[in-house]
Amino acid sequence: MTLSSALSRLKNWFRSRGSMGKRSRTGWQTDRFTFPDDSDEGDDGDDERTRRQTFEKHRHVDWCHDTPRPSVQTSYIDVPTIPFKRSRSVSLPSLATVSPTDYDADDRSSFHSFASDSSDLSYLLDRLESLDDDPVPRKRTAGDRPILQWISEIPGYLDELLRLEGRGDFADHPCNKCGLVTDQVYRCIDCQDLALYCRRCVIDAHSRHPIHRIAHWKDCHFTRVTLKSLGLQLQLGHGIGEKCLNPIPAPANDFTLLDVTGIHELAVNFCGCESARSHHIQVLRARWFPATSVNPKTAATFLMLENFQLLSLQSKVSGWEYYQTLARRADNTGVAPPKDRYMAFMAMTRQWRHLKSLKRAGRGHAPFGMAESHEGSCAVECPACPHPGKNIPKDWNNAPPDKKWVYRLFIAIDANFRLKRKMVSSDLADPSLNQGSAYMVEESAYKAHLKKFDTHTPESTNHCNNHEALKLATLKGSSGLAATGVVSVDCARHDMKRPCSTGDLQKGERFVNIDYVLNSSLQHHSTNDITASFDVACNYDRRLSPRFSSYGYDISAYHIVWAVPKFHINAHREQCRSDYNLLYLPFSARSDGEGIERGWGKSNPAASSTKEMGPGSRRDALDDIFGDHNWSKVSRLASSLLGKIKKAVPERNAQVSAFEELNAALPKDVTAAWRRAVELWETNPSSPNPFLLKRPSITQASIRRELAEEDQRALEGVVSDDSPGNKCSASAMIVAGLELEDLQTRIKADSESLSVHATDLQRARSLERENALKRRIDSWFQIQRTHMPDVVSYRNRLSADLPDHRAYNLPLLLPSFALSVFTVSPELADIEWRLRLGQAFDALNDLRTHLELRSHLYKFKDRFTRGQRANTRAQTVIKSVDSKIDVDAERYRIAYTALLALRPHAKKADLFAQLRPLEKSDIRHVADNADGQSDGRRSVSWIWQAPASVSRTDNVQLSDSLQESLRLEWCKARARANRWSEEVILLLEEMRRVIAYHEWAENKWTSFVNRRFPDQADYREGVDAYARRQAHVRRSMREYCANAWSDVPLWVCLGAVDEDDDLPAVETR
Repeated sequence: MTLSSALSRLKNWFRSRGSMGKRSRTGWQTDRFTFPDDSDEGDDGDDERTRRQTFEKHRHVDWCHDTPRPSVQTSYIDVPTIPFKRSRSVSLPSLATVSPTDYDADDRSSFHSFASDSSDLSYLLDRLESLDDDPVPRKRTAGDRPILQWISEIPGYLDELLRLEGRGDFADHPCNKCGLVTDQVYRCIDCQDLALYCRRCVIDAHSRHPIHRIAHWKDCHFTRVTLKSLGLQLQLGHGIGEKCLNPIPAPANDFTLLDVTGIHELAVNFCGCESARSHHIQVLRARWFPATSVNPKTAATFLMLENFQLLSLQSKVSGWEYYQTLARRADNTGVAPPKDRYMAFMAMTRQWRHLKSLKRAGRGHAPFGMAESHEGSCAVECPACPHPGKNIPKDWNNAPPDKKWVYRLFIAIDANFRLKRKMVSSDLADPSLNQGSAYMVEESAYKAHLKKFDTHTPESTNHCNNHEALKLATLKGSSGLAATGVVSVDCARHDMKRPCSTGDLQKGERFVNIDYVLNSSLQHHSTNDITASFDVACNYDRRLSPRFSSYGYDISAYHIVWAVPKFHINAHREQCRSDYNLLYLPFSARSDGEGIERGWGKSNPAASSTKEMGPGSRRDALDDIFGDHNWSKVSRLASSLLGKIKKAVPERNAQVSAFEELNAALPKDVTAAWRRAVELWETNPSSPNPFLLKRPSITQASIRRELAEEDQRALEGVVSDDSPGNKCSASAMIVAGLELEDLQTRIKADSESLSVHATDLQRARSLERENALKRRIDSWFQIQRTHMPDVVSYRNRLSADLPDHRAYNLPLLLPSFALSVFTVSPELADIEWRLRLGQAFDALNDLRTHLELRSHLYKFKDRFTRGQRANTRAQTVIKSVDSKIDVDAERYRIAYTALLALRPHAKKADLFAQLRPLEKSDIRHVADNADGQSDGRRSVSWIWQAPASVSRTDNVQLSDSLQESLRLEWCKARARANRWSEEVILLLEEMRRVIAYHEWAENKWTSFVNRRFPDQADYREGVDAYARRQAHVRRSMREYCANAWSDVPLWVCLGAVDEDDDLPAVETR
């Protein structure tokens, strides 16, 4: 770009900016500025043309390398401030605040006087062109604050509402239809028309709208009247306006109709002609739902039933609340309450839910009707899950292992103790209408299973940290409850309920219940390759095969990989965190196993109403809630899967690149060995887990073993001697002393916890424990005298000054204490040092374990525990864990204090650097913040940074420890890259399955055409029309998904393409 062309562009830009304006409420307000050409610089013509504009000062620094020594040239550019625009001091990185001494104000006379070359002009043009894209802030208008504007309009609105209470523009008008002048005039509240009509005209106008509400002008105000009181007679079984030759009035001429507008009393005549249908069929053909099929006197409009069903599903409004709303719409004063039809209302809504479920599942299109219904046939299936014969290839089972995993089914198991049910009614009085055709298992078979195996199947022994959570679940109160909750097996990838996969719990989360529900779920549309997540999977799967065999179930046909959900994994011990971690398990993609937890949030709001229902009503209500939840998920699959893959592709690229960089930086022979170890564990989980650190643990038990081995070697060839010193070695003496020290701490805590109202039996037991401790301490004193002779005289002097000679207050005078008083052999100091070191690490391990357990118990309590009794039990369990945390902390502090005293005499004190003083603020969970810390400033307590197991410096080289850390990080980086790569592949397969499932569903509904009522044209037309409509719905959903995902393959491919090799490399200096 030449200098002249740059100046010309700059001049044109200023002219275009000068003609720009701002839009105001009254029109366009424009500020115009004229910038002269070079030839006009000396012209002082019009003042308007020479009006000065405010400027922003920009600084441009130019580095010149043409000379041997680089030089810097700074240019200051005056940029006119854009009218009505905020300062750009933040958005422009080249803008600087310049003091008056940095430049001469007279230099602003010419905006190009600074330009020594075209580079500065190019910079200026780039900066100015970017300004065109910035939005111009506008002034706030009244529309931005509608409430503030409306406040002044309140009196006018109120006056208009009051005006509608009168006759308005029709005060002196006759009947608006026939012109009759009469005082008996009426207005319809629900019609848009505000005109007044006579009685006859109102009846004629509402023969098609029999449930409109009518107001009668009387005594200078409107009062409510019914169309029945005005003489309207509704004729069913005939068209509007047709007369029946044999009308049959409703029993006692009393018919109640429930609608969204309220509860209405109608005068209804049934058709009594020879060809007339039964009365309940006549009601149904009027789009009313009869409360009974024999002489119906109550009905509900289809509109009201649809409205209530949707409200109950979306906002979880109860039937009682909704019915009270209808009653108040009929009469909100209490002086003329409508007839009580609550029981009829609840029965109709339940029947309506069941019929809609059958209709949507195609049960009405089966050639033999309901006789062909089977378990789970009315459930809304997950289109993205694999369904053999529907959305996966016929030969899917013959696919190679590296391809077959995409047909794996992901399920999640969880219990919900919110959805309980009181002991109300019975299955005999309140049977389920669905009878296992949807999501709840069939009750009779389920109860037969529990009755047979409930007392014969022992619960698995706990092998992990969360045993207290299992105990708390088992102890959940069941008094007065028929069901303490439900257990469910869901689709883990898409959070949908599976057919016949939910059952009631009677007491806690027992395996006998879960086994039945799991087996029932696997019978419905399941492949034989499964990944199952369960918060206690490490305990559940240990004896799964024997339990299933005892029930007569065959689980050998399924290959199930068990995992713990990612949120719950931290509550487990280290071995479980490695064996059951979804991040490490192959072919798990990015599943977290927590979808079922999130799904409970949709059904829990209904718990307050379902817990009061009978058994059948509750199961049918939960089936309806779960079905609506599934359908809402199905309708959003297009956007949800698209959002997932948009996030997965960049993350896959980043993780794969990170792993490749790490892999390239390490020796190939080392990474090859690591890869073989990981692949061996992935194919054979019984092999050593590569995600576990292979480091020897420093524990008190291991130190005791080493000391015993040293004593054994020292005693070899020594002649037997009966002296106390030879009967007990120095290490055994100190080990016994540490045990006595721990007993003193525990007995003291128990003694101080006795209340003033303790019983004689409690005090006697406490004294017996103290006496036993005193005898043990006296015996130990005799052994200690042999190894530490100077301790006798000092103990005698110390005992004389002790105010209390209770056993737990007696000083043991271990070497760590005696070092400051008299001489102790270095061997004894080293023995105690090593034992105290193990004691400190043991205490830290126990402290971390109990903190994890307490965190898990709090989460369990918050989720499931309701009521004073259950909360008291849960709090008791948590307090017991709190006491263990206090004991762990005290053990560590005693060990740390002893280590401080022993440190100057220790032979190897390097491991002590990993320990610190334990403050009260340090005793917190890894996810908890310190006081006053936000998430953005969180610091993890040092107890979680101290290793649970450390390398022994005398046996393991530093390079080995470093290599072990690198190995673990390499394995995790490889796992992250593989999981994100699997996620992309699995998402593509799920998208394909969704489209294939919709196509299968479309074909299914199309095949239903012409299957029923060959001789009844009206029924056949309705049945076929519904099938064609459902086929159209599925076709529309398939096309919508295909269109939404049309660019996904390109997006995935572009995300995997390497950078262009022809691009020049960027050098960094």
